[in-house]
Amino acid sequence: MPSLVDPGRVAVVSTEVAFETMVRKPADADDADVRSALSRRGFIRRVALLGGGVIGVAAPGLAAEHGESGAPPTARGMALDVRQFGARGDGESDDTAAIQRTIDAAAGGTVVLPPGTWRSGTLRLRSAMRLEIPAGSVLLASPDDDDFAPRERLSFATSSDTETTDFGRALLAGCDLERVAIAGEGVIDMRRRARGGPKPIALRRCRFVSVRGITILHSPNYCVSLAGCDDVVLDGVTIRDAYADGIDPDCCRRVRIANCDIESRDDALCLKASFALGHVRSTEDVLVTNCRMRSASNCFKLGSESTGDFRRIVVSNCVFDGPVPADAAARVAAEGGGLALETVDGGTVDGVMISNIVMTGVAVPLFVRLGNRGRDQRERRPGRLRNVSVNGLLATGATGTGSISGLRDSPVEGITLDNVRIIAAGGASARTLDVPEREDDYPTVSMFGTLPAFGLYVRHARDVTLGNVQLLVDQPDARSALIVDDAVGLRVAGVTGSAALDRGPLVWLHDVHGGLVHASFQVESGGVVVRVTGGKTANVALVGAGLAEFGSEIGPDAVTRVVPAAQPG
Repeated sequence: MPSLVDPGRVAVVSTEVAFETMVRKPADADDADVRSALSRRGFIRRVALLGGGVIGVAAPGLAAEHGESGAPPTARGMALDVRQFGARGDGESDDTAAIQRTIDAAAGGTVVLPPGTWRSGTLRLRSAMRLEIPAGSVLLASPDDDDFAPRERLSFATSSDTETTDFGRALLAGCDLERVAIAGEGVIDMRRRARGGPKPIALRRCRFVSVRGITILHSPNYCVSLAGCDDVVLDGVTIRDAYADGIDPDCCRRVRIANCDIESRDDALCLKASFALGHVRSTEDVLVTNCRMRSASNCFKLGSESTGDFRRIVVSNCVFDGPVPADAAARVAAEGGGLALETVDGGTVDGVMISNIVMTGVAVPLFVRLGNRGRDQRERRPGRLRNVSVNGLLATGATGTGSISGLRDSPVEGITLDNVRIIAAGGASARTLDVPEREDDYPTVSMFGTLPAFGLYVRHARDVTLGNVQLLVDQPDARSALIVDDAVGLRVAGVTGSAALDRGPLVWLHDVHGGLVHASFQVESGGVVVRVTGGKTANVALVGAGLAEFGSEIGPDAVTRVVPAAQPG
């Protein structure tokens, strides 16, 4: 009689082998559980004898791979329910071993955590597997820290902290894997109330990684921590009540992050290029789109871990919120940044495009910083920060000043801001240009103290273009709206802003070599529109009517004034 199953199309999984694995009595199972499983085993055996019973269906060609019987040693290619391996899902029993047995048996298939609460310690993921956490299912971290793998002992020295470098102490951990997916509408609940502990997801040197749809709660460590991973998709991930960073791709390439909703006390989304792998590696080809981020620290941050390079980074269509820190953990982590682009350890940032960003209550909407901290460098030296474009930024409720700053001998290069509107709180008194350099300090948006501009401060820069930029205040402010100090190749067009108190300059240019400035500020009668100072100032053209003020050191040929002819009435 011909077989009812065509071995050329499917492979029949051995009922004897598979059910011996599934019904092997776990330590906490009672006799009724075993009798029920054995009853199911008997039923499947009888069906199989009739020629039509299979436990699972594998991919074509599997029978040839495992011999004529078509029976692999594990349930390859199947969807396995963790209850078949002894997991209870009652939220109290330790399901770690049962879930791990399911993962090991899946070997290329899907592991399903059906609706229930599955308490677990560290789980080691495998290549070519999918972990399905559907709606109604909660993967609950064990409250016992001993149920998690210990922190890794590195074989190399690094100045990075253990949160950045450790990928062993985690709920879902994996190393050197390919084609790993974590998906579903369910929840990963780390149930911690303080920073310090296991990561929910930690993957190192993995390829083709997908995390979709899940919600992560109460994490004491980086929620989705990736190091040296390539071809990554994070889609529809929700993060709430996190005590550390939300999503951290570190030394990763070809990463897409879309439709995510992140709320964290520390950075919501932070790209790194650290020394966590024991060698220098870049982070590149990263796309972030359609995300909401809420953080008292930084909503989107590039750096400060920057031993490697950052190349081809795109961020678009995102909403940022910077809440007032409500607890001690949030106050410790708070930096107050919206977009923070930082390289301070020798790495190069080259090619960042940011567009269509709306911020509310973010202290400092924009922070671009090239420093020289020198972490994990053989010889401390600054990198480069260049080719950054921000087009379409609306920020309200800012309490600090946006800044673009390099170093005296290593300027930032090729920075363009267009269609930018920043509304600051204002209310500050005038300041001088004596701002500390702080070359080797950890970069934060408040590292320079109160800056002499209320809207935007630019220092040590080359080829900066500002077009259609509005710098406004809610309360009168004695500081300039825009200050540029030590710049080469400055182009300012269509800039508008609020009037300053005490008839002070709205735009202050100091040591600018080669610049075209067209300012359209609303000023009080007799107020100064532009102040020009600095012995290095040369080849600057000022376009537009209004009072200009020049330092005594400015020579007669350093600045050209162009007043457009009045339009016929």
